[in-house]
Amino acid sequence: MCIPIINEQKEFPQEIFPSTDSQVNPLGDITNYFKEHLTESWKKFNLTEEYEKEFPSVEEINQFLDVFRQESIEIWDELVKSITITNELLFKIGLMLRILPTTLISVFQQIWLNDNESNVLSLHLTLEQRILLGGIMVNWIVEQQVERALNFANQEKWEDFEKEILNVPHTNWIPSEHVPWLILELEMNITIREIQVQVARHMIQPMLNENNASVRNIVMQMNMGEGKTSVILPMLALSLCSSSSSLVRIIVLKALFPMNYQSLRYKLGGLLNRRVMPFACRRDMNFSYAQVNKIFDRLKQGLHTLDVVLTSPEDILSFDLLTIDKCRRQEFDTGRSMLSIQSWMKTFVRDVLDESDEILHVKYQLIYSIGRQQQVDGGVERWKTIQYVLNLVKQHAANIAQQYNDDVYYKAAERQRSFPEFRLLNHRPFQELCRRIASDWINQKSYRQLDQQLILSFILDTNSSINGLVDQFPHNTIQLFLIMRGLLSSEVLFVGLKKRYRVNFGVNQNAKFNRLMAVPFRAKDVAAENTEFGHPDVAIVLTQISYYYKGLTDSQMLQCFNRLSQDESDPEMIYEHMRW
Repeated sequence: MCIPIINEQKEFPQEIFPSTDSQVNPLGDITNYFKEHLTESWKKFNLTEEYEKEFPSVEEINQFLDVFRQESIEIWDELVKSITITNELLFKIGLMLRILPTTLISVFQQIWLNDNESNVLSLHLTLEQRILLGGIMVNWIVEQQVERALNFANQEKWEDFEKEILNVPHTNWIPSEHVPWLILELEMNITIREIQVQVARHMIQPMLNENNASVRNIVMQMNMGEGKTSVILPMLALSLCSSSSSLVRIIVLKALFPMNYQSLRYKLGGLLNRRVMPFACRRDMNFSYAQVNKIFDRLKQGLHTLDVVLTSPEDILSFDLLTIDKCRRQEFDTGRSMLSIQSWMKTFVRDVLDESDEILHVKYQLIYSIGRQQQVDGGVERWKTIQYVLNLVKQHAANIAQQYNDDVYYKAAERQRSFPEFRLLNHRPFQELCRRIASDWINQKSYRQLDQQLILSFILDTNSSINGLVDQFPHNTIQLFLIMRGLLSSEVLFVGLKKRYRVNFGVNQNAKFNRLMAVPFRAKDVAAENTEFGHPDVAIVLTQISYYYKGLTDSQMLQCFNRLSQDESDPEMIYEHMRW
């Protein structure tokens, strides 16, 4: 059967060349010279005949499949006869179960793993019987591949048919050396591709740098749809585990955890009989000493029984931070046991990271708050300073947007006192915005001219030292300088102004969350549960912007007015001072 490939004659793309008129293009002669040569090459290329790949017809494939099936039946009958003769007494007294492919494959794997204790059938296969069983399994895998190819041919999916036919099984690995891979192929009805074996083998035994032999980490990149999660991940889980030295821990993104858990259970929990242990930990968990010891015992058991641990970066970091919290609370027995688990896992655990570029991102470094809640450094002055800076942003937003039209998103407010929609698309406009904010801020202060230059230099340049200001100004003033420096030269304000409202941040409307501060968003109007911004100034800036864009609800307005009328001694002055 041939897959037709149509070789159409295409016209030469004349538009790729500029004008050959010497008055329009002084290099017209050179252009014309290359144009003639490329045109000639194009004609020769179109005259080249393409070779059509010849594939066997459907009838030939069916005949090949019938021969394989007959061969498998004959080998299976020979194997059953051999086992029956070898264990004749057990069969006669009824102590031997019925011989099925599933039972023999289970025994075959246990013998390969040297796990005779789990052999409940008391069945010991000889070397010749194991060779026969391995040959039957390879035959079955080829039969499955041929059946898949026939199915694609019947559905006229010629591209999938071609991929299946061209995939030659077991070209770069020996099935007898990787029996779990062979069982995985058989049970999942797949044929492991050559590139998948290369990637898995490179990650199992990485080729270390001769200059630095201590490096044991390896990162591999593959295109989408090449079986990273569905094929290579189970292959690594099967090959890296060892009852004496290695417990495989697969780390996946939290959002993909349920899907990966179901997938691994489906692939590893059948004939391969590997347990998948989910390891979950949240910062609101309060482990007791007995519970920690049970976790430790289960991990040790998993090492012995070749289990696979599935977890996420948040769970690992939460467990590490809970250990610190236990020690801080002087629960030393529990903390000591948790430290022992961490030390043991560093010795025996082999980590496999799926989507490593996301997992190793800096955002997964959790900031875990412990102890009693305290006021931010600077107190109310920090909020007031940020409010004043955002007021200056509002004043200069239109001018900056006009000057840097392609680098700023700007939409004027409908009301004069409302905050405009203003977002920085890149870093270019920020320096000019900082310079204007710093200039306006310093002008409303009553500092000497010489001190103003020194203060501006400190605020706008992160390399400038604070030593020249410490002796001239009180502590509260120095604290104000540091707040302004963090907002401007340390680019805290830039971080806030480049985020999208209701997409990257916003106020969580869920009543159970019970917070008025802005929090990170995972998607549009989808708040990240139990998550807050770790940097206090970033949190304050984004909280202010959130309320500037959204405004206050009726209940929040009443709450503010009740606070002014009931708790404040001079509400009129506070109202006039705070409103814009």
